[in-house]
Amino acid sequence: MPVYILYIRRTDGSISRYENFRFKGFEGDAMYIYEETLVGWPESKVFWQHKDGYSAGLAPTETNLFS
Repeated sequence: MPVYILYIRRTDGSISRYENFRFKGFEGDAMYIYEETLVGWPESKVFWQHKDGYSAGLAPTETNLFS
């Protein structure tokens, strides 16, 4: 089961990563349909709620953050 890290994209396009907000087996992943490749972040991709503008995003991680 994937673990997800919360990302926030602001209206100016800047992105923040919130490692303390982790989700395991997130059930609302159907809402996060806009995939974007991440460069310079620990995760390689993120799924956004909204295609453009301010949005929350979930990025699957390989790290076992719950051990």
